[in-house]
Amino acid sequence: MNKIKIILTLLTLSISTSVLANEVKCKTFDIGCKTKKFINETKDFQKKGLEDGKDQIKRIPDNLRKK
Repeated sequence: MNKIKIILTLLTLSISTSVLANEVKCKTFDIGCKTKKFINETKDFQKKGLEDGKDQIKRIPDNLRKK
């Protein structure tokens, strides 16, 4: 009985984790999908870089900003 409970629990967890995956998988020759994925990744990278740049500017001491 305990083995059945363990197997059912593992099966449920494996199914739920595969449903939560958010990765877009494109087929080999699907140019539209690959282009959209590339554009979205580029936008996310640029947004992250913009946030990092804002944080760096906030950390500059006042005496260096006046020069």
